[in-house]
This record gives sequence, structure tokens and C-alpha cells, in this order.
Amino acid sequence: GEHDVQFSYAESDRTNFIVYADKEELNSVFVNVLKNAIQSIPYEREGKIFVSVSPDDSNKNVIVSVRDNGIGIPEGLGERLFEPNFTTKSSGMGLGLAIVKKIIEDIHGEIWYKPNEGEGTTFFVKIPLYISDDQENAD
Repeated sequence: GEHDVQFSYAESDRTNFIVYADKEELNSVFVNVLKNAIQSIPYEREGKIFVSVSPDDSNKNVIVSVRDNGIGIPEGLGERLFEPNFTTKSSGMGLGLAIVKKIIEDIHGEIWYKPNEGEGTTFFVKIPLYISDDQENAD
């Protein structure tokens, strides 16, 4: 029931990221973030969503960013966006981002957002990479 949206994707030279997390929960995280991005784009606008995946500077985390060209998030919402029962939409229960934040924090990750200059928003999900005992001993 959504309008057409053009997706683009970029990944770093590193294409294999192993994290210690529940696959279904991570799926829920990214479905929710992508669905919010799609729903933020007005029907009269050509939708564009850009997803990137890369390690952070420490190489101990992977950062997934989802940038949209939607209407953006009203200034001043801050952390309220991640509170249960808070929504900027006319429908829905406002549980999506609260659940997403809990899932990410339970695996010692982080989620945040940044308004894009001009239009839209970028959400960032930082997830610790799995480091085996062999990798730890090599450092």
C-alpha cells in the first residue's frame, strides 16, 4: 500500500559482519526503521531511501544507516521519539521505535537519528561485532 520508493545501498570494502544477536529481532529492527522511512515520504514526492553498512572507526561495531527524503522529524522531539506510546503519525500505537531501541540496547548497541539538511532524516543503528576468543587473543 505504499508508493514507489527508490532504494540504494552501499557497503564498505568489508562485506562480512558477524554480530551476536537474535536474527528475528534484528529483522524487526530493520523492518521497522525502513517502514518508518517509507511512511515519512509524502505521496507527491519521489521517494528515495539510502542504506549503508560499514564498520565504525574502532572496527568493533557495524553501523547501519537509513537515510530518507521524507518530511523529517519535528525539531525538539529528541528522545521522546523512542518512548512507548509516542507517535508522530495519525495511526499506530507508537511502540515501534521503543521496541527497536530496547532490542538494540539489549545487545549493547545504540540507535539515534539526525535530521538531513533540507529534508528527511537519517537513522543510525550501531551493533557490536562478534569477536571470537581467537580474534581477541590476536590483538
